[in-house]
Amino acid sequence: MNKSTVSIAALLLVIGAPVFFFLVFRPLSQIPRPLSPKHYYPTGAIERTDDGGEAWVDSQYQTIANDTFTTQTGDQFVLDSLRGNIYVADFFFATCPGICPKLTRSLDTVQKYFIKDANFRLVSFTVDPDKDSVPVLREYAKNHGAVTGRWYLLRSTKAKTFKLANESFHIIAKEDEDGGPDALVHSEKLVLVDYNGVIRGWYDGTDSASVNKLMGDIVLVLRETERTYSFRKNPHEENLIRKIKKWFKGEKKK
Repeated sequence: MNKSTVSIAALLLVIGAPVFFFLVFRPLSQIPRPLSPKHYYPTGAIERTDDGGEAWVDSQYQTIANDTFTTQTGDQFVLDSLRGNIYVADFFFATCPGICPKLTRSLDTVQKYFIKDANFRLVSFTVDPDKDSVPVLREYAKNHGAVTGRWYLLRSTKAKTFKLANESFHIIAKEDEDGGPDALVHSEKLVLVDYNGVIRGWYDGTDSASVNKLMGDIVLVLRETERTYSFRKNPHEENLIRKIKKWFKGEKKK
């Protein structure tokens, strides 16, 4: 290969590489970022001031009510201790023969995917505290792979649990009017709650497609806590594209 051929090849490489990058990666920058799941139950608005002294209005939303429950390890657990964490909640009872096993398997799947995320938790409230004692919940947690400190199985009075389900999580939990020893009704929904205690979505815990949607939304809400991540266009990517454009225009003028 003579020097002329080498020079031409080098010139083509120098010019072609940024052009190739621009043509290939520029369309990718046009792909919209995925939207985070919406916030539910707005209660009003509040005026805030940022670090630069500029005032702006921020929406306020209903948050999960605070209360104290007992965990599967016998410890007291304050719901407000979950603030700053993202969590998924459900309502169940250990002897449930219907949807509860499916809900628990779904939560186990979610736990495995997000076990390395330090600010993610799972919370399961029993609607049958009369039978679901601490030892029963401890055994249930052991049999279903609930990791201590990451997945909390909680118990309190029926009245407190039903009120929390209906008024805070906006799902059904009650005793069946027909009565009977197992006359308990509860929702199949898994509820996603963000770091401020605001509901971000409900998902059918018995449906794999819905659970997959839940896990995708967990990722998006987790991303909100990362200050370096923006759902707008990546500024570094945009800056690089501008440099390539500028360089390419300069080459065309020569």
